[in-house]
Amino acid sequence: MRQLEKRYLSVFFLVASCWGTVLAAAEPLSIDDQPHQIKNGGVFEKKFTATVNQSEYVLFFETDLMQLSPSRQWMVAINGSDLGQREAYKVQKGGEPRRWFYRIGLPVPAGTLKNGENLLTVTGQGKTIVVSNFELGSHPLKQSLQLGKVTVKIHSADNNQPIPARVTVVDARGQLVKLYGARTLTTAVRPGILYTLGTGDTFSLPAGDYTIYVTRGMEWGVAKQAITVISGKPQSHTLVISREVKTPGFVACDSHIHTLPGSGHGNATYEERMITIAGEGIEVAIATDHNHISDYNQPQHLTGTQDHFHAIAGDEVTTKNGHFTAFPLDSNKAVPGGIKGRNPLFLKANDWVKLIADMRKKGAQVVILNHPYWPSIKKGPYGVFAFNRQLGNSLSGPEFSFNGIEVAQPANKTPDPFYAVNDWLALLNRGAKITAVGASDTHTVTDPVGQARCYLESSTDEVAKIDNKDIYRAYVEGRASVAVGIFSKLSVSGKYSMGDIVPASKIAAANKNKAGAIEVQLQVSAPSWVHPQRAMIYVNGRRVAEQAIGAIEDQPTDKVLSITIDLPPYDANVVAFVLGDEIKLPGWAAVGKATQAITNPIFLDVDSDGEYSSPRETAQRLIGKLSDAQLTILMNSKKLKAEPAVKLHLKELLGKSPDNK
Repeated sequence: MRQLEKRYLSVFFLVASCWGTVLAAAEPLSIDDQPHQIKNGGVFEKKFTATVNQSEYVLFFETDLMQLSPSRQWMVAINGSDLGQREAYKVQKGGEPRRWFYRIGLPVPAGTLKNGENLLTVTGQGKTIVVSNFELGSHPLKQSLQLGKVTVKIHSADNNQPIPARVTVVDARGQLVKLYGARTLTTAVRPGILYTLGTGDTFSLPAGDYTIYVTRGMEWGVAKQAITVISGKPQSHTLVISREVKTPGFVACDSHIHTLPGSGHGNATYEERMITIAGEGIEVAIATDHNHISDYNQPQHLTGTQDHFHAIAGDEVTTKNGHFTAFPLDSNKAVPGGIKGRNPLFLKANDWVKLIADMRKKGAQVVILNHPYWPSIKKGPYGVFAFNRQLGNSLSGPEFSFNGIEVAQPANKTPDPFYAVNDWLALLNRGAKITAVGASDTHTVTDPVGQARCYLESSTDEVAKIDNKDIYRAYVEGRASVAVGIFSKLSVSGKYSMGDIVPASKIAAANKNKAGAIEVQLQVSAPSWVHPQRAMIYVNGRRVAEQAIGAIEDQPTDKVLSITIDLPPYDANVVAFVLGDEIKLPGWAAVGKATQAITNPIFLDVDSDGEYSSPRETAQRLIGKLSDAQLTILMNSKKLKAEPAVKLHLKELLGKSPDNK
């Protein structure tokens, strides 16, 4: 503990100097001035002597912001009476990086203290926290912290009407601060974060300087307001945000969303989750609690959010060797592989084939393999089943019979943004009809819904008219685009888009520049606070073109790039991948180190047979119709040099399998 004391000594001096003016004139009673680590399931206890408090007092303490307790389960109590929770703080990118403490005040209701010996406790579960400097102030919370009220309204620039949004409040260091007195039925509040329906919500802050940021997901701009809070002086602000990214014909969907009551961990109630979904501009929300089918209908109506997004009941079927999103499912029936209600976090069943069959039997139209690199590449499903990164198959385990796979997802532990994309492209080349999916896997209020999301082709842009069949079709047929801050859409001839097969006759019509080439169009759109940098085109998993996007700092991006690629000799899948800068805007911390967009493939029917054949299927067909001598000549030809994916599968089918990598 001596090392811990030395480690934080300089931090304590800093806190003391910053907060010397905040306390009321009367000196608070020091209960314990030392730092204490509390590990998962641990208990901190401290006895102290006091007298009965006839009015509200305040308990001050400091907490280490570098530690995160996502489930909000650290309870602070005096004499067995809960005063509140040590909430989940999250260090903001772009803020002051130094490790430091934040001072919190919790009200101590009249009569909580008793004459003589009293007992302070901090108990709970979660990641290790550090708490220190417990003091008891003899004035009410508002007076002790010199609180000032701040009211915010959020309006849309389109019609000047209230709109749901996320309000992020940071102090002069750029870090989140506790918002006092902000919780209502139609808000979701955590330190420094207020999700609101925009009609006007009030919170209190200690006197000082702050900055308010307002965001609404990746289709909207950001509003920023610097404020100075003065004790006892209320202030009101109306902040206006503008729609900066248009996505006609597509709806924004997050297919991986959790709640605390449904999953048994995390920290978002059903009502809070409704507000966060609306506040991030998600239009289709799939409920995916662990081995539990949650129905958002009641909390949507309770919070008045039913007009803001379309909800579908689903389940994250959770096993020891893989997690699956499955939807739609009936909340009145048993979950796949289990019983009705909330099942254990991990099902006993691990057989993918039987589980997926049960999902389908219970009504699931869409099945997605979630975060295949969690908890690590070696321990995730790919590692467990020895996935071959070249050939797109597993050396053990079941066939991949799901519809989609999460390629962009916060829980994916990959060394770079290309890793998951390259594995998915290998699956496509093998002939797997698996849609690339982006999803947030959010368990908390703090982590934004839809930070990774999918844009799904839809017959309507109106939430009230969204057809579930469009949603299912988009995931099953790959009529979707993955987005982490950037929206993209790939097309050929202005008619064919993701999921389509382009006939040979139309391919020829797209040869605008030269014979033997084809021109594709790539739309790249992003809000002013996201900066897409480069677009890449892949044909059968090989990068064949790259182009700078030329985004302008602090301006929305909306460009259509025309990119010419060589016409492949055989059928091919064409995919676009866009990379952008990391985001340091409070309220949106980019997944991984970069923003990105991934289109699902357009399929080129080069041989005019009316169908698309994957590189492996092409290789199988060539083996069936060519002699050994002809195959030998073909393997060394320029034609296959332009088609390394076909050559790779030819080698494997002929018994010359490449090393498993």
